[in-house]
Amino acid sequence: MPAPHVFLSRSEPLDCTCSCWPARRAMEELLYQEGCEPIVVDRESLVPGQDWMEAISDGMGSAHGMLLIVSSHALRSEHVQNELAMAELRNRHDGFPVILLMLPEVTLEALEKSGLGSLNPNRRQLVEWPGGDDLDSVRRVIRPQLELMRAELSGAKVHHRVVHHLREVDAESLSRAGALLGVPVEMLSLLMRHRLASGLLTERPSEPEADPLRAALTELLPLSGPDASRELIQLSVTHARVPAVEADRIRGVAGNGSPRVAVLPARSTETARRYVHRASEQPLPWDHLVVTLSAGAGVLGDLVEHIGEELLREFDIEDEEMLREHEQDFGPLVVIVPHAPDPDLVRALDAAYPVGLLFLFVVDGELLGATGAHTRLDGLPAWREEEMNRTVRRFVRKYGTSLSN
Repeated sequence: MPAPHVFLSRSEPLDCTCSCWPARRAMEELLYQEGCEPIVVDRESLVPGQDWMEAISDGMGSAHGMLLIVSSHALRSEHVQNELAMAELRNRHDGFPVILLMLPEVTLEALEKSGLGSLNPNRRQLVEWPGGDDLDSVRRVIRPQLELMRAELSGAKVHHRVVHHLREVDAESLSRAGALLGVPVEMLSLLMRHRLASGLLTERPSEPEADPLRAALTELLPLSGPDASRELIQLSVTHARVPAVEADRIRGVAGNGSPRVAVLPARSTETARRYVHRASEQPLPWDHLVVTLSAGAGVLGDLVEHIGEELLREFDIEDEEMLREHEQDFGPLVVIVPHAPDPDLVRALDAAYPVGLLFLFVVDGELLGATGAHTRLDGLPAWREEEMNRTVRRFVRKYGTSLSN
């Protein structure tokens, strides 16, 4: 995960004997320890010929938050006032956080009467500089805000989608669901939603009794609309139940050359759909379709023809170039086949569809014999497979249909 960049706003004269220099050095070290990258604009950091305000603007533009060291010098500094103005503009636009570190030389009254008075300290949580080497109190106060910066930087689309759905859930329900999932309670509501999203998407095998995921979903649902409720259910259960290592293996098959074939021991194509969704790493799964084999001597030709008909009917795909284009735009198109992948069948499918498709064969684990050189995935124990699918069906029936919302 990328490190948050924190702009360090401060003013410290070279000959200063107050707390500003020790505070600056300590906060730089603390930010490094917390996995952040402090951005410091001073004479040493300027590129020869670079304008001071240009450097400040560039630093603020790349930052994810600002830590303002409120010293007596900062109260009078035009540069600090300009930095604050930029931060407040970004705050109105995208919630850019500003953390205030109050040095002992500055009173609230002096802050309110200064050029930084727009900070309105009565509405903000202030961090008091303790002096010396004891920074634990500072760390405890600012750590949640730094954690939130890191969470906001996460590129996981599924995570952010779940956070989006949780925005309408009240704080008490979030806390109760978090307790069920072992997520620490946080007063910052947005950070609590990030923590809870991580808890919902954490891989956790189903429990026969008092399952924490089902209990947490009961606390959080219904959302305002059936589509949102349904998506939260499907994303949470799929990520919690389908092993991440198997999703990685499916993506590995997708990245290999032909034939792109995986075999899943499972009793239901519903299970295969969840494996596909988990491997997709997107709120929406890779496009997929289920095709069945008919009995008789012409089975291979029938299946190849049937796949072609479905590709045209469902996805408007009629040739290899369209398949290649579809994969570039949306990921591989997965064909789920409830049948064992005998060598003749695999060769026929690979010859007919050398690009764009990934074949996922689904075979009851008790009937699965040798599968050849294809990737054999590890399926779930039968009762856990049934619990996963049953949970989605039951919760969607209750919370994800227009009749129940």
